[in-house]
Amino acid sequence: MTSNQHRHLSTISRIGLLLGLIIISPAIATAQVYSVLTFDGKGDGRDSSLADAAQLAYRYDKQQDFLWFRIALYGQPNKAAFGVNLVIDTGGDDSTKMNWWGANKTFRFDKIVTAYVTHRDKGDQGFEGTIGVGDAAGVSTKQLTNLRQNNLQIKVEGDSIVIGVKRTDITDNMTMKLIAAVGSNEQWNDDIPNAGSATIDLSKPTPGGREIDVNRNNLELPVGYKTLPDNRLPTITKKGEGKQTLILVPGMYSGNRSFDDFIARNQSQYKLFLLTPPGINGTPARALPAAGTSFGELTWTRSLERDILDLIRREKLSKPVILAERQPAAQAAIELASEHPAQIGGVVLVGTNLVQFFSAPKDPTRKTPIAYSDRGGFVDESWAAKWFKYVTPETWKNGDLRPQLLSTDPTRAQTAWDELEAAPLEVKVRYLCEFWASDVTRGFDKLQVPILALVPGFDENFLADPANGFAKPSFLDSWETLIPKHPQLELVKIPNARMLVLDDQPKAADDAIAAFVKKTR
Repeated sequence: MTSNQHRHLSTISRIGLLLGLIIISPAIATAQVYSVLTFDGKGDGRDSSLADAAQLAYRYDKQQDFLWFRIALYGQPNKAAFGVNLVIDTGGDDSTKMNWWGANKTFRFDKIVTAYVTHRDKGDQGFEGTIGVGDAAGVSTKQLTNLRQNNLQIKVEGDSIVIGVKRTDITDNMTMKLIAAVGSNEQWNDDIPNAGSATIDLSKPTPGGREIDVNRNNLELPVGYKTLPDNRLPTITKKGEGKQTLILVPGMYSGNRSFDDFIARNQSQYKLFLLTPPGINGTPARALPAAGTSFGELTWTRSLERDILDLIRREKLSKPVILAERQPAAQAAIELASEHPAQIGGVVLVGTNLVQFFSAPKDPTRKTPIAYSDRGGFVDESWAAKWFKYVTPETWKNGDLRPQLLSTDPTRAQTAWDELEAAPLEVKVRYLCEFWASDVTRGFDKLQVPILALVPGFDENFLADPANGFAKPSFLDSWETLIPKHPQLELVKIPNARMLVLDDQPKAADDAIAAFVKKTR
């Protein structure tokens, strides 16, 4: 921001302070479900001491014809003094618009909602300052609220600033494009988004699309939930009479019966222990870690590692092979292979993707991977605190992996999907966030036991569907780049199989596992 622009905003703010005083009563709304429009990276504001936007969301009270905008911040808002702009293109003639002066300079707008405020000193009487709605013509004459004054409802809720405004105070249209800006009550600091804009179409509501409910807290287990005590093992089932021992660990995206047919086919060949990660497939979860514990600590994942080691020691198992399906099972098994090579003979990863890609926050191309040291904090502060904490069950299901990714058999796929989605949302959020905060490939350089990646090869029709575009990079390409670098890794592709590889191609999967187990003896 140039010094002229700073002076411009400061002058506007001082003029606005003279526009009058407003007492804004607490605006209590019954619904607390917002549609998320866009996210913004941390630390991209002009001044690190000022408000830094993280998320922009809105909700529409159709009965009152009232719009609520929620700008979530990294850190807590300075309730004593802050500034917010909603910069809006209502779709009118371009000659009535002007360019925004913040970071998103190419965005052109014709309406602007402004709240440059300080909090009243006595009690909780609301805010005072420059508050209202203006147009481009008003802004050009340093009148930010030339159309309406003192017509907003303003709240500070936790990490968010909420602005309420009558839709018709902005536009008669039901569609609009917008960006939001935050800062102090005297200067701009950060835009969201930094480029482009968000679009609202009030004529086409999309329930369950990208919705958060700020009355939820998915980072805590439900009230009354009965957890598994730390001194108790998770659910373990023993089957089979063979000489070689396999420990089977289903993942969050396996369903209740992912190993059933494999066990039935192989009871004479292996001694089998099915260990279910606490919290999935109808089992009780462990207690959550203390508040403030980073997902990067992998608390539940490492508890699962201890459960596997306890099973090995209690049953006096000699070099068992672990068959693990997706998170948290895969991450636990890989860490055991890296950190406890003397305890296990090998690991088979079934239909597993390894690492969730995140780009480095400072890379505008979004191609550079985030540094491992930043992963935990990134997940904690952005995805967990701003999204997963509040995401509605409907939005989770609508955005989760689709049934067709699980199996080539539609009936089997739907059954598994129904089973895995039956787990409490809070449990799924915990395991997913720990997976996103992890990077198990960091331990591959010191692997001393072999790992077989049994990956789905999918099929041409599946991969040709744009909706499945992520499947090949996640489940195939990521492995192919790693295998040549690490001699302990082996890759076997199972054609015409999806994530439930053991069910889709049982003979090919069984043969690959048998050959691998034989080599570990």
